[in-house]
Amino acid sequence: MSLMPDVTHLLSDPDLGAQTFAVTRKTGTWVGGRLTFPDGSEETFNAVGIIQPPSPDHLQYFPEGERREGEKVIYTKTILHMSDKGNVSDVITWHGEAYKIVRVDRWDDWGYCAAYAVKR
Repeated sequence: MSLMPDVTHLLSDPDLGAQTFAVTRKTGTWVGGRLTFPDGSEETFNAVGIIQPPSPDHLQYFPEGERREGEKVIYTKTILHMSDKGNVSDVITWHGEAYKIVRVDRWDDWGYCAAYAVKR
C-alpha cells in the first residue's frame, strides 16, 4: 500500500481547469557535428493538463532572456521535453498561441510533470 495518494486524475478534470493542448515534438540526429532533422522527425499530438500563469516563485525558473509576458506553467501526465542531446524543446499550442518549453520538472513518482513555457 502506497502512502502517496494518486491525484493525477485531477490533471485531466475539466472542473479543475484541465484542457486539451497540442504538443509538437521534433527529434534530430547529429550528422557531421550538426543537429539535422530528417523528414518525419516532427510529430504533433494532443495532451491534457492544467495550464496557468506562473506564480512569482515560478518566475525564477524562466531564463532571464526568456522572461516576458506569456509565460505558462503546464501540469500534465504527458512528459514534455526540453532541448537535450537529440531533441529540441517541445512546442505546445494552446488557444492558438505557441509556447516553447524551457524547463521540465519531472515528478515520476507521482505520475506527472510541471513544464515551464514561454510564448514564441
